[in-house]
Amino acid sequence: MQRFLHSKGPFLAFSRQHFSVMIGTILAAVLLPLAAVYRWDEAQRLFVSRGMGALLCLSIFAWMLLRFWEGKFDRKTDLPLDICNLMALGVPFLMWHPSQTTYEILYFLILVGTLQAILTPHLEEQFPHYTFFKYWLVHSGLVIYIIYVTAAFELRPNTESILRAFIAIQVYAITIFLINKQLDSNYFYMMRKPPSPTLLDYFGPWPWYIFVAEFIVLLLSGLVYLPIWLLG
Repeated sequence: MQRFLHSKGPFLAFSRQHFSVMIGTILAAVLLPLAAVYRWDEAQRLFVSRGMGALLCLSIFAWMLLRFWEGKFDRKTDLPLDICNLMALGVPFLMWHPSQTTYEILYFLILVGTLQAILTPHLEEQFPHYTFFKYWLVHSGLVIYIIYVTAAFELRPNTESILRAFIAIQVYAITIFLINKQLDSNYFYMMRKPPSPTLLDYFGPWPWYIFVAEFIVLLLSGLVYLPIWLLG
């Protein structure tokens, strides 16, 4: 139990733990959709998608409860306001009955929004700390989830979805910026860059890195749409 609550040290990017998680993510993102397409009927596909969504949502609440229990909860850092945490909370409600419109926005927000978090994680605790499990359940889980529903329910985004998702990010970013001003927080890294090395370090100082990141979001949106376009 002590190991679950107290980490031995910071999580290291591109360490054995990191590569293990990424390999597990890839395997799950391939095997679950294959099972949905070739093994499961409609009811089983829906059951699995709802179960995955519920697990994502519950991981956020469980993590917050543990932070409260330890007396470490800080509203400046621990509210579920980062975009990945918000999506994890909303997925089971937004996609209880898979919706094309909701899916289109989530497809881009998830695949673009979690890419940096998976490749260059901002994570202070290593396995088996509970924050380690929450971080990877959310970020890897969202990627696995959106790939799964794409295959299981034959949902597909289109080029107009890119614009809708981009507008959704603007609304979210402005809202979070105003919340950050009130709380003196840094959700979505709108006020400053994260302390650990990330891609944002190459995008210039504040606020310029935000505008560069916006441009990168559009490029990545086109990149994650490319497989859909190639497959027709």
